[in-house]
Amino acid sequence: MCNNNPTKNEDGTVIKRYDPLTVELTESEKPGNPPARSAVLYTADGQKHGVWEAEPGVHNGYQGQETVVILQGRATVTVESGQTVEVGQGDLFICQPGEKMTWTVHEKIRKVFVINQ
Repeated sequence: MCNNNPTKNEDGTVIKRYDPLTVELTESEKPGNPPARSAVLYTADGQKHGVWEAEPGVHNGYQGQETVVILQGRATVTVESGQTVEVGQGDLFICQPGEKMTWTVHEKIRKVFVINQ
């Protein structure tokens, strides 16, 4: 069903286009070693949409349902229940709510994400 009163962006549009490979990122709120950067592009109704990039090493992810598309790089993603998956450029995966992900990044990685909190 079409929404007759869509929410508009700051510039009055209802569609905002981004290039996820060149969108400007800022250092992560929780600085770590190795570094990670991100940009949150949209937040509403318990959802967060954005781009995340990380250098090789181990990174702790969010707990909650997350949909991910890998733009570049390679990593091993492990969840608390023990399941492990190898991901790389072009992969799409969904992690169910309640699972905390740990990312072991092998090559600098960049992903687009949608988190449902």
